[in-house]
Amino acid sequence: MDMFADIILPVPLNRLFTYSVPPALESDIAPGKRVCVPFGRGRHLTGIVSVIHNNRPTEYQVKDIEKVMDIDIPTLLPYQIELIDWISRYYLCTPGDTLKMLLPNSLRPESENQKDGYRPKTEQFVKLSEHIDRSNRENILEKIKRARKQQDVINIYFELSAYNFEDGSCKPVSKRQLQEHIESKTALQALIANGILEQYQVETGRLPEYSGTSVTPHPLTDEQERAYSDIKNHFKQKNTVLLHGITSSGKTEIYIKLIKEEIERGKQVLYLLPEIALTTQIMYRLREVFGNSMCIYHSNCTDNIRAEIWQRQLSEHPFSLVLGTRSAVMLPFRNLGLVVVDEEHENSYKQEDPAPRYNARNVAIVMAAKCRAKTLLGSATPSFESYANAIWEKYGLVSLNTRYGNIELPKVEVVDITDMRKRKYMKGAFSPQLIEAITETIDNGGQVILFHNRRGYSATVECRECGWVQKCKNCDVSLTYHKSRNAAVCHYCGKHYPVAKVCPECESTHLAEIGYGTERIAEQLIQLVPQAKISIMDSDTSKGSYEDIIRDFQDGVNNVLIGTQMISKGFDFDNVYLVGILQADTMMNFPDFRAAERAYQLMEQVVGRAGRRNKRGRVIIQTLQPENQIIEMLQSHKYRPFFNQQMEERHIFAYPPYTRMVIIKLKESNEQIVNEAAAILCRELGNLFGHDKVLGPDAPIVSKVRMQHIRNIILKTDHKSGFLNTRKMIDKALEPIEKENRFRYVKISFDVDPL
Repeated sequence: MDMFADIILPVPLNRLFTYSVPPALESDIAPGKRVCVPFGRGRHLTGIVSVIHNNRPTEYQVKDIEKVMDIDIPTLLPYQIELIDWISRYYLCTPGDTLKMLLPNSLRPESENQKDGYRPKTEQFVKLSEHIDRSNRENILEKIKRARKQQDVINIYFELSAYNFEDGSCKPVSKRQLQEHIESKTALQALIANGILEQYQVETGRLPEYSGTSVTPHPLTDEQERAYSDIKNHFKQKNTVLLHGITSSGKTEIYIKLIKEEIERGKQVLYLLPEIALTTQIMYRLREVFGNSMCIYHSNCTDNIRAEIWQRQLSEHPFSLVLGTRSAVMLPFRNLGLVVVDEEHENSYKQEDPAPRYNARNVAIVMAAKCRAKTLLGSATPSFESYANAIWEKYGLVSLNTRYGNIELPKVEVVDITDMRKRKYMKGAFSPQLIEAITETIDNGGQVILFHNRRGYSATVECRECGWVQKCKNCDVSLTYHKSRNAAVCHYCGKHYPVAKVCPECESTHLAEIGYGTERIAEQLIQLVPQAKISIMDSDTSKGSYEDIIRDFQDGVNNVLIGTQMISKGFDFDNVYLVGILQADTMMNFPDFRAAERAYQLMEQVVGRAGRRNKRGRVIIQTLQPENQIIEMLQSHKYRPFFNQQMEERHIFAYPPYTRMVIIKLKESNEQIVNEAAAILCRELGNLFGHDKVLGPDAPIVSKVRMQHIRNIILKTDHKSGFLNTRKMIDKALEPIEKENRFRYVKISFDVDPL
């Protein structure tokens, strides 16, 4: 009976592709293995076998699989194939999009001449040839008695290898190591050419080795021990538990104890963090406990390192613990026991572009369930979705309400800068209270974190005469002035422009920088507090610099850290006793139903960086709205009342977590075309789902990016509607647009559960 295989290919089509399995490959083929197949005219692709069956397609002529690339072990495990299917259906994307995101590039080569892009790293070693008498040193030296330099090389080899002439045992010696100890490389090459020494290759790997000694984790406090026991009890009945622990309550110590237990049981653990920058501090803490049984996996790793970790995870000796950002959730785990999602509320877990626009937290929960593992979510400010699931008893809920060492939560002081501005007390972005507090903290040997959620030097360049603002030519957005680059930069398409010196509208030279970015904040602070030693961390910081900035601040080289939301993400600094939030209003006034939740989470996390050791911290919030409810909740550190109030509003207006939301985004260079397509799609969706479930079409705040006009449609569905049925209804709504030739360049994408 003929054999066929359904293949997942990295192409943007919502289907699998059936190929026939030649008899010669039948014994090698298996689900999860990579295969090379012809696709189109003269093109070859690497795909993954999903299903093997005996059903010949009748609608087209089937082509043969040309090669099975995985001889022994499949590249994907069975649960990963299921996960591709789930991600594709839930996030309304294609299996090919998911495959491209899942596999490192070198494990899915697309060239006919490059059947396997990954090559293990090897190193050349040398040894005595098998063809010479190795019973004693004199016999070997006799062969080269007239070549003194060759004799020197042989003698050095004997020393480095600790060669034992009785049994022939020795330590391996690399060619590089030997060359470092000899004078003549020519003599070494002569020994190899004459058959006295042999070269051989050893796979060495690209991953760094940890040489430190293992340390015992800190014992848990009584409060931590109670939380740990509650988590274990919840895991007996539920797959997912939410640990709601206030900042500096010691959640990481609880994670470490749980991880250690799982590893001792022979299980694997995945520890997810939202940002690459955050892995530095946590890495050192975990390395001390778990040593080389742990690896780091994130987007800053080279593709070869990611492929090497992937292959290691498929081997008989995989890493017991993987610490990584959202991409680590796609790694293969043969024996997963626990997934920890730290700072589970963070937006960084959500991929925005390209598809699939997945949330790693949600994928981790599904993946863990498929592996029969448990998931622990941790946060001081949980996402409303996760907290609601805990309140509704879908998840277990454990609270940790005491800071480590019984240190009080920071005292939050609010400065009304409306009044400060009227009285002209403000010095740039700084109130007198904040300047005084910074000076006092630094003079007393403490450190300061200043949070301002705008990078660059100023928000924009504006004409004082006519109000003209310098904008991007490709995007409907004003440019941000970066003084360090002497350029005006678009933060959407990345294009750099010369800074305007003359207004093109009125020819005035009275141009001014409006607003404050992190660069300008730093410049002003140096003038106001000369003893400040400042570092800046925001998304303009190169990835390789994160570790240096964090280390310098931790070691006290700098005493002020200025940053955007990156500095809120779980950093643990011993000596920070003051946190300043310079402009809270920019977060609270954003036109989005999640604005209040985001603003509270972000500011509470920043607040939590203060006073984590020895004494209580201090926080100063500068705002135009001192009576805002979010500010009041921050002062009292009360999450639950804030959650309850916001959930009442979401229930009234049918927003998540009471509904499931999908943003359908349409893009086209022609504004009229995209308007027409959006109107038709909105009408069709309303007919199918109900017009009360469809909002829009609307232009987003930034309605043009890279010359593409954007229109958004918001679709709300209830949780009872299966996502497979939702996909079918959306596909039906798209039919009128797909049939019209004028809409052929309209790009349509889906963002499920947008943040």
